[in-house]
Amino acid sequence: MTSQYLQLYKIIFFLLIFIEISTFAASLSSTQLKNSLSENSFSIALSTLSNDTSKSDKIWYWLNFARLQQANGDFNASIQSFEKAYAILDEYENRAKVSIRNAGSFLGSTFLSKGAETYYGKGYERSLMHTLNALNYTMLGDFEGAAVEMRRMEQRQEFWLTESEEKIKDAADAKRQAQRQGSDVSSIPSGYSMGSLLEDPDVRSMANNYQDPFSYTLSSIILDISGLSAAAGDASAISLKRALALNPEVSKVFVKSSALPIKSSTLNVTVIVLSGEAPAIKIERVRFPIFHAAEYTSLDLPSYTLPINDLSSLSISTSTMRLQPPRLLKSNIMAYKTLKDELPSDLAKGVVRATTRAVTAKQITDKFGPLGGLIASLSMDLGSSYVDKDYRNWELLPNSGYITKFEAKKGDTLDIMLNQNKKTVVLPTDKKGTVILVDYLTQDNVRIHYVTY
Repeated sequence: MTSQYLQLYKIIFFLLIFIEISTFAASLSSTQLKNSLSENSFSIALSTLSNDTSKSDKIWYWLNFARLQQANGDFNASIQSFEKAYAILDEYENRAKVSIRNAGSFLGSTFLSKGAETYYGKGYERSLMHTLNALNYTMLGDFEGAAVEMRRMEQRQEFWLTESEEKIKDAADAKRQAQRQGSDVSSIPSGYSMGSLLEDPDVRSMANNYQDPFSYTLSSIILDISGLSAAAGDASAISLKRALALNPEVSKVFVKSSALPIKSSTLNVTVIVLSGEAPAIKIERVRFPIFHAAEYTSLDLPSYTLPINDLSSLSISTSTMRLQPPRLLKSNIMAYKTLKDELPSDLAKGVVRATTRAVTAKQITDKFGPLGGLIASLSMDLGSSYVDKDYRNWELLPNSGYITKFEAKKGDTLDIMLNQNKKTVVLPTDKKGTVILVDYLTQDNVRIHYVTY
């Protein structure tokens, strides 16, 4: 009996050591990071991420850092942080090309939880990191650099398509394995909080989970400003056509006014508004029946919190017009669309993990008695909870994006109404055009940057 319990203690010790070496709490948790965006705490959040590089091997660390730097107007620093994120993703994708069947998870430990997998971003995040980096180049007046980023955005989508196809194959394998073990993976389990959201009409009608009209509209405008459109085969018109195919509301972006004076006294104005923070990913646990007996285990599935700090109303006005730009970026809908597309895979793999944990606990119970099985189950649950905390996405990705482009009088006053918060910008008097970037982080933290050309 003594040797048996010594073996049990060794198993528990191994589990605890695995927990210890696999998880180190980030200096700012997902909740803390999202709650630190107000004017008074913003600089502290930026400083904390800058000083704590313990998570610098994670793609979400650099994406969140890049977003904070961008909102702060540190565009060169933001570019460097985005490049760090690119390097992590490039290295992953290059490995995945060698073993593409592992592209979905690559593989990580699935013994404890889905949270043990390394998160490399979803299709919409991989596309949008280039879109937001293009805004960095735009704000620096480097429109050619911005156009290059938009091209990289499209190239990044190509690998995502390949990876998604392989995920479907992996899901089929996992489903067959779960069914061999006697588990039903044909429907969403009751109690899963995302069930109704995944059936939302906006989610169901979305063309795919990686292309957004905001990016293609921005690409069209940048190509026009840079002067590269004609040399690239009228690339601006092509991007605009893609944007319109994704959302007909894009037609409202480009506004003409008949009340303007002669051309020499007007300038082109592009206003881009980024608002709110996208849903944060989390691991949700649902009680789940296994085998043919009345036993239950915990099924772990990815889930999302709701977006926060978003706008409910936006209007832009000059002395001659009042505009309501369309919402073209809908990060929350894209996240839910991705979750819906991947749920068959996540469900099948989650059942395999849950069954494996249950089998392990039962084997320990058979050998060491109920106490041993209880201790093993508690150890695995504890390990899963710790690991799950480090499974994070790009929490500071803007939840909404608006664009409008119009002509205005040089020197005119531009009023931007964000909910009940009014911001005023005086337009330049001696330029051809200007691009204004508005970051609505919270009600008390609105940051405005602009570039002229």
